Amino acid sequence: LLHPLLQPQHRQLHLQQNQQLRLPALVRPQPLLLHQPQQDGEEKCVWSDWINLGQPTSGSEGGDNESIKKIISAGYHICSAPEAVECRAKQYPGLQISQLGQDVTCNPSVGLICQNNKQGLQQKCFDYEIRVKCLTPTQCSGEEKCVWSDWINLGQPTSGTEGGDNESIKNIIAAGYHICSAPEAVECRAKQYPGLQISQLGQDVTCNPSVGLICQNNKQGLQQKCFDYEIRVKCCLSNSYQQ
Repeated sequence: LLHPLLQPQHRQLHLQQNQQLRLPALVRPQPLLLHQPQQDGEEKCVWSDWINLGQPTSGSEGGDNESIKKIISAGYHICSAPEAVECRAKQYPGLQISQLGQDVTCNPSVGLICQNNKQGLQQKCFDYEIRVKCLTPTQCSGEEKCVWSDWINLGQPTSGTEGGDNESIKNIIAAGYHICSAPEAVECRAKQYPGLQISQLGQDVTCNPSVGLICQNNKQGLQQKCFDYEIRVKCCLSNSYQQ
């Protein structure tokens, strides 16, 4: 049987800035952009989906690192200075983090950090998830908040008449990039000629928000070879982000 404190309760914890939990360990565990804006007073804020960068690493120096810095480095489009964060254990999503008996940092400045060597006798962190609450000036002024991704390049074009460069929205999401599935707009460019508009390159290329970028070698006249293309996408809060 689970410890009485680990019985399901449907509550969540809103952790404010610079709050840190330091609690004794209880038991070993038994074997994760964006939502619509919600209004807090006169300011509109956005909660991300639950984010999980993977299972905790093992060993005394291991643990679970879901820090803001690491989440952004992994490609999630979140703000670097969230208004608030929520953390939970993947195994016990209905419990407040304060009920789990682990020594965990969970605050808007850092994100979530759990170190195995601080977990008492069990010396093992649960698998944690985090979500962040972001506030933007454009939202507070009543405008829709949109974000451009970085330039994305899935690799060099494949060779041969049936080859080419495929930077489609579908392929980009399948490759692990966290972009929306229905962007508001896209921009495309050749890696070799970043200062030129795609219309100046003289190649037959598809570049639109519905598809993304597609270039086929067999449509490129005498040269029969696509340039190496890059694409970036514009996603708005009303779009569906892929997690």
